Amino acid sequence: MEGTTLTEYPEYSSTEELVKAVLENDQQEFLGQPYKVTMEPFAEKIGAVSTQLHCRVEATSGPTKGQTKLLFVKEVSYDNSYFQGMQLVEKEIAMYLHVIPQMINFVKKQGKMSLAGTLANLFPKFLGYGRVASNYFLVLEDFTTREDDFTVIHLRDSSHTNATVHVALRRLAQYHGALYALTSQMPEFSKQFPILQKNEMWVESFHMFAELASPGTLKWVGFLHSTYCNNNALAEFLKTRISLTDNQVRDLGQLIETLTPHLSIDGATETLKKTNTRASASVLCNIPIHGDAHQLNTACSPNDVIFFDLQMCWFFDGLFDLHTYLPTSTTPKQRADNLPDFLETYYTTLSETCTQLGMSIPPYTDMDHFMECYKKLLPWQVIYALSYVPFFGYSDAKRAILTKLEESMRADCGDVIMDAESLDKLDCNTWKVTQHLMDYFMEMKEQGLYNELESL
Repeated sequence: MEGTTLTEYPEYSSTEELVKAVLENDQQEFLGQPYKVTMEPFAEKIGAVSTQLHCRVEATSGPTKGQTKLLFVKEVSYDNSYFQGMQLVEKEIAMYLHVIPQMINFVKKQGKMSLAGTLANLFPKFLGYGRVASNYFLVLEDFTTREDDFTVIHLRDSSHTNATVHVALRRLAQYHGALYALTSQMPEFSKQFPILQKNEMWVESFHMFAELASPGTLKWVGFLHSTYCNNNALAEFLKTRISLTDNQVRDLGQLIETLTPHLSIDGATETLKKTNTRASASVLCNIPIHGDAHQLNTACSPNDVIFFDLQMCWFFDGLFDLHTYLPTSTTPKQRADNLPDFLETYYTTLSETCTQLGMSIPPYTDMDHFMECYKKLLPWQVIYALSYVPFFGYSDAKRAILTKLEESMRADCGDVIMDAESLDKLDCNTWKVTQHLMDYFMEMKEQGLYNELESL
C-alpha cells in the first residue's frame, strides 16, 4: 500500500460493473451467475466527503436464483484537493487490507482464537474497491443484515445506552491492546504504513476539525448567551427553549471568553498541534487508531458494536478514540454519572488484553497514569466535539442559521440580530441538540478545561 496512488485503482464503467467484479473475486460469495445489481442510496448522507449506498445483489438464474445479498458501498469524491491531499481512501484501504488482517493473525499466533474472532467481527468485512470516473468506491458487507440486528443511532434521536458504551469501550480496548502488543513485539510493523504516519496529514486533520468547530458554533453559543442575559421578550422566548441556571449563564460567558482564542481556525490548529506533541510524549508507542470513532461510525446491537469508516485512521495515542467516541455517543449527564466507570472499563480491558498477548510493559503503568494521559488529550475532545455536534447533530434549519452567522462575521456586519419569529422556525431537534451543546460547555468547566488549555 506504500506506493499506492489514485491512478492504480481498478477502473470500471459503472458502479454495478465494479460491484460485480468485486463479487467475482470474493471466493466465498454464494451467488451464482448471472445476477442483477441495484444501488439504493441511504435516506441520509453521513460524512463530509463520502456517500453511503445500499447495494442489492439478486441472482437471476442458476441454483441460487432469487437469493439476494445486501452490500455496503462507500463512494468518495475527490473533487476537493484538500481531501485528496489527506489520502482518505488510501488510508482506509490500508487498514482493511493490511493493518486489521495483520493484527488478527498476530492474535491467532498467540493462541487467542476467541479474541481474534471478536476483533474480526469488530469491523465490516472488506470485499474490494475501485474507481468509476472521478469517484472512488469501497465495497463492504452490509453489517445491518447481521443476525444481531445492528443499527446506527443518530445523536439527535438518542445517545448510546450505558450498556452499549461499556461494550464499545471494551471493544476499543481490545483493538488498541492487540495493536499495542503487536507494535511492541514487532517494531517493524509501524514502518510498513508511512501513509498513516505522515506529519502533514496530522496538520490537515487539525485544520479540518478546527474549520468545522469554529467559528460558527462559538458564534451561535455566544449569540444565545448574550440574548439569554438580556431582560427582554427575546430572552424570555429563549428561556422556553434552553434551560440554564444563573450560575451556568455566568460560567458560559467565562468559558466563551476562554475558548475564543482557541477556536479561531489558526488558534484551534495550534492548540491541537500542542496537544498532539504533549500526548505523543506520554505514551509508550503510537498505534493505528480508528481516528473517527464517533456515534455515526458505530453500529450497535443489543450485545455488540461494529466500528466502520476508517478513512481518518493514523498512528496516535489510542485514547484519541475515547475522546471521539464518548462526547459524541453519550450525553453530558451520562458522563457526569458514569465517566469513572466508563474509563475503568476501558483501562481494565486494555491492561488485560496487553497482558494476555504477552506485552511485558503496558501502555499505562496504573490508573493514575492512564487518567493523566486522558486529561492531556482533553483539548482534542473539546474541538472534536464542537465540530461534530453542530455538523452532524443539527437540522438543516439550524445549519442555515449557522451559515447566516458565518456570513455576518465574515462581512463584519456587527452584531447579529435574530427575532423570535426566526428562532421559532427551528425544530425541536435543533433545540434538543443545542441544549446538548450547552450542557457540554458546562461539562468542560467541570472537567477543568481552563487548566488544560493554560498548560499547553
